Amino acid sequence: MRERLTLAFVGLTVVLLVLVGVVRGIWLSHEVREDELDALGEHAAQVAVVFDRRFDGGLPVSSLQLQDLTSSDIQLTVSHPDSPDLTAVGDRFRADALGDPLRVTRTVGETTVVAVQGDAHVRASAQSLVTSLLGIMLVAVLLAILLGLAIARRLSEPFASLARSAGALGRGRFDIDLPESRIPEVVALGAALKTSAQNLEHEFQRNREYAQLASHALRTPITALRLELDELLLDRRLDEETRSSLTRCQTGVMRLQDTIAELLELGRGRGLLGRTTITLRELADTVGRRWGDQLPEAREVRTRVEAGGELSIMPGPVEQVLDSVLADVCAHGAGPVTVRLEAEDRHVRLHVSGRARDDLPIEPPTERTDAATAASITRFLGGTWDGDALDGGLDILLPRH
Repeated sequence: MRERLTLAFVGLTVVLLVLVGVVRGIWLSHEVREDELDALGEHAAQVAVVFDRRFDGGLPVSSLQLQDLTSSDIQLTVSHPDSPDLTAVGDRFRADALGDPLRVTRTVGETTVVAVQGDAHVRASAQSLVTSLLGIMLVAVLLAILLGLAIARRLSEPFASLARSAGALGRGRFDIDLPESRIPEVVALGAALKTSAQNLEHEFQRNREYAQLASHALRTPITALRLELDELLLDRRLDEETRSSLTRCQTGVMRLQDTIAELLELGRGRGLLGRTTITLRELADTVGRRWGDQLPEAREVRTRVEAGGELSIMPGPVEQVLDSVLADVCAHGAGPVTVRLEAEDRHVRLHVSGRARDDLPIEPPTERTDAATAASITRFLGGTWDGDALDGGLDILLPRH
């Protein structure tokens, strides 16, 4: 998006500059020609004044006198009723290289002067001005590129942040960060993402509560029924037919109990976003790379996969817990942080250890905001939390899905 915005901004600028440059170039050429015509006309008028006075005074006139008043690149022709035409040509005047010649006629009294000048000087002056204009346009294009990159980055960054938040939500993270922006579209998209995250989190909580309620509501009476059947079978006074019927009932109850356990386990493992999975090794690399970019070299985060590196897991909850734990360790600890990960059939085990800062006392996790948040998320997800990352190490157990 950033590249397209930059290209659009630069393209629009170039089109406007080309249009303005073409118009400005034509106008400059016209202005230069008009200035040269004015200068040539003034020169012809001065020559006409001089020769008209000489004609009126009866003084002799000649081409040599006219030659003294002729510039090097001009041809002058003086006409008077009482004298033949006089013509003088400058040293650099070439009739075969006039191009679009400049021609002016000035009359003073009965004396008429026709001045002709080639357009080489006009073209040279216009070319110099156009070259300067092209240089200004090039600088303007470069500035437009820089300005376009800055504006495109400013406009696209909120949308890129929204894309990252949407990706995090797709991975199962509900603590999405929304960009601060005054763009109405960004605000609307952010509000929609926030609402979706809250709805998914609420639905996730409802599913957990439903699973716990269903487990209690179904298993408790079935277990009681099974115990009652076991107690009845212990009665030696039962005849064989009754004992056989009770045994079949006991077998059916056990089969029903196993079926309920499988269904409840399937409901827990399915999850709302169960198809968004990555391997444990990919998760470890992602966490290490992200925190490595945020911390100085002395505060690196070392990740190590001990088992189950190729097993797929739902990354969002694990990332959310790890980010809160690492934020706590980096804020209250010193030196490198070690994260060991291990995946099993149904769970992910995390062990985080770091060193506390010497200038700060070790506070319990409940008094550290990030650690308390991570513990709350862990319990919300149905996991376990044991220890302190800054005091002997922290062990976390989370569901894989």
